[in-house]
Amino acid sequence: MVAEGRVHSVDPDQKVHHVRLGDNAARVWVDIVKIDDAAVWRALDEIEYMRDSLRSSIVWPMDKLVIY
Repeated sequence: MVAEGRVHSVDPDQKVHHVRLGDNAARVWVDIVKIDDAAVWRALDEIEYMRDSLRSSIVWPMDKLVIY
């Protein structure tokens, strides 16, 4: 597990930082980063690593989410 957060949307037409989510992806708000240097699934100019994603929305693949 690289971070903890909250799923905000699984709508493929939802946008994250002006980029459409697409199929099998979720918009996730990152609350806690566990591994700073882990790469995000879909990098952006301002967000490449998990440390950059704290208190921000990122796109994460549905099959890599652990929901509890």
